[in-house]
Amino acid sequence: MSLPGTARMKSVDEIPIDKLGLLHYLSNYEKYIGPIRTQPLKFLELGVARGDSLKYWESWLPNAEITGLDIAQCRAHFESGRVRCYVGEQQDKALLDRVAAERAPKGFDVIIDDAAHVGQLARICFWHLFENHLKPGGFYFIEDWGTGYWPQYPDGKHYSPKPVALSPHERLLDRLHKSRAVQTIYPLRKLTGWIRWNLVRRRFGGHDRGMVGFVKELIDECGAEDMTHPDFGTGTPRRSRFDWMRISLGHVVIRKADDGAA
Repeated sequence: MSLPGTARMKSVDEIPIDKLGLLHYLSNYEKYIGPIRTQPLKFLELGVARGDSLKYWESWLPNAEITGLDIAQCRAHFESGRVRCYVGEQQDKALLDRVAAERAPKGFDVIIDDAAHVGQLARICFWHLFENHLKPGGFYFIEDWGTGYWPQYPDGKHYSPKPVALSPHERLLDRLHKSRAVQTIYPLRKLTGWIRWNLVRRRFGGHDRGMVGFVKELIDECGAEDMTHPDFGTGTPRRSRFDWMRISLGHVVIRKADDGAA
């Protein structure tokens, strides 16, 4: 996210639009980080490019210790002495461990992933940082998950959704079940009703490439309590490791559960 260094969150009219969804992202950061922005936060951003966003965070988060990671050296200069940049790849778990040990040994309060926007790399990075280096109650932001729809990215692909409608066999069963002959014969009505119930479409072939597929995996974690329900699910019953998750235009926000998964 390329941002001007300012002392406060800009208004809509003041922000230069230089990337898809910038205003929306800023609105989310103001909503979730704004109430705690004066605290001595441990803050990590993955993918900082020239360092514009780090300069913004340095100004907007006056007491935070800010850390950046990018595949290239950040050339920006920071006045406060509270910003440090590392060079490396987001999926390098050993590097992530070193960064955390040096900058946030008790965990980060906020992590932003604006790095490769490649599903597998973001996925490896997320679970390692979330489980090992994000504080309970901390925020994890994922930017630009919509790259999974873009063929320009290595794991992206155009999406062609199917029309929302009953399939041919569902329409046939509907007509059969509603026919006068079936309705007047109780066993036939019960049989066609049972067939309709059991042959209704259960899978919906939505897009699952790249970042989109990774976000859908995160939705599974939101469903952990239902997934492991003692009467209907499988596995040891547990709560989600997420307190909550918000999915919006190009942006995911996750708050880690205060006490972890039960």
